[in-house]
Amino acid sequence: MIKELITDITYDKIKLSQGLTRAKLIANEIKNDIFSKWLNKELEGYEYQDEYLPSYRKIWSLIELVMEIPGGRFHTFPVVVPEDMDDKFKESVNNHFIIEPISIVEAQIESIDTSKGYITLPPQMIEILAKPFKPQITLYRGVIRKAQREIGKVHYQSVIELTKQKLIDTLMQLNNEFPNLQNKYEMTEENKNKVQHIITNNIYGNSNPLNIATGNNNVQAVNITSLKSEDVEKLKSYGVTEAEIEELKTIIDTKTRDKPKFVEKTMKWLGGVTASVAGRGLYENIPAITDFIHKLTL
Repeated sequence: MIKELITDITYDKIKLSQGLTRAKLIANEIKNDIFSKWLNKELEGYEYQDEYLPSYRKIWSLIELVMEIPGGRFHTFPVVVPEDMDDKFKESVNNHFIIEPISIVEAQIESIDTSKGYITLPPQMIEILAKPFKPQITLYRGVIRKAQREIGKVHYQSVIELTKQKLIDTLMQLNNEFPNLQNKYEMTEENKNKVQHIITNNIYGNSNPLNIATGNNNVQAVNITSLKSEDVEKLKSYGVTEAEIEELKTIIDTKTRDKPKFVEKTMKWLGGVTASVAGRGLYENIPAITDFIHKLTL
């Protein structure tokens, strides 16, 4: 049963959601609550800010405000949360939690034709997000028409691949330890401990699943070490000043290993630069600058 399931998942003969469903039969054989709970959450979805939510299901995600200005022109600019705002609010704005069941994640991948998709935020969120930008909006006699969150297709694909690897690694180790699991598995204390170690190690790493806090079980590292000369020229062509480029270089040169802090600093930089560019009437360059920073922080 396990070997066939491993083969079907590894060679994409079945969808991951189908593989997780079939794995529930194995969970029933070994009577392990942690494995059963993980399978159920992946198949039924997580709660918002669920303590069991894997770190890779929490992603940095840009929110954009779409503003209409006189003449029927539309311009988008990123939402940068002021430093004095509540930490939980900043986290909810800067991050998106992929809490949907695996079947929905699979459907999202199939429905997105380009490299990224957008989630339109409810109207009540627009007023909250647009409040810090009211002077800028008033200055250009603009009206915010909508707020949208950008989600890269690669993030959904990453959820599928990492979840698949966790399941495959777990099944392979169970099969190695108990080759006749379906017919000869005995619920001895020794076997229960072996199963517990396999499940915990492969699904939650070295963390105790009862003590996991969202986003705290892994520290994401920053890979970029410097701005290339072509990047500098590109930023200049977008209207970014020498001083602003030097500021960005300084942020990168600090070589922080903590990705959330790096993202926070670059987003703060982006907020100042977009305001500067907009003040010079270079609205059309804002999406390109935003996209540049987004790729920088992936």
